[in-house]
Amino acid sequence: MSTFNFVVASFPLALYFITLAILHSGARPFVVGGKRDFFALALATSGFALIGPGQFAPTLNAAYVWKSSLWLWAGALYLCVVFLVALKLRPRLVVYNAVVETLRKSLTSAALNLDDEARWSGDSMNLPGLGVQFYLDEARAMRVVSVVGIGRDFSAAGWKRFAASLNLEIKRQDGARRFHAPRVLFALLGLALLAADSACFVLRFDEIREAASVYLNM
Repeated sequence: MSTFNFVVASFPLALYFITLAILHSGARPFVVGGKRDFFALALATSGFALIGPGQFAPTLNAAYVWKSSLWLWAGALYLCVVFLVALKLRPRLVVYNAVVETLRKSLTSAALNLDDEARWSGDSMNLPGLGVQFYLDEARAMRVVSVVGIGRDFSAAGWKRFAASLNLEIKRQDGARRFHAPRVLFALLGLALLAADSACFVLRFDEIREAASVYLNM
């Protein structure tokens, strides 16, 4: 991989890791919609998608046909793939800086505020009056919990109401900042990539500029 390719691929990823570190530094959990979380991940990995055409385009003579518009077509194709995958995703809420044991209390309160018949069954909950069912999927090492919607008769309107109720319950919590390994890990990864990118710009700026010129003027 050339220096230019490394910078293009790693810079968005570095910003993504730093954002995760910030989310894990809060006093309370942070809730984000599943599709929004997926789009953020797609943006973080977009650099890897962009350097791809630079590798295969000359071989396929695509650059000679499309010239600079190659990048427009490549970006459009990447966006289409991202949107298609997002449409297939199950409804979900991704909760950062949380573990199941503490999050269950907020989930229970949020559910009972909307549906008195809400009941847990293991790691799953059913809200019959709201038309919502979900289960919990935890990545304990990263302190991330996914609240994943399930069921054929799933109510999108009910899910939006539940998500709003959960956000309110979390904001009411008395949070306190604590030391967590994921925060340090994400911060180190993000800062290391940013430092590497900065070093590349300082030490090999002419090489990066020349490579960028070649890519953009294929």
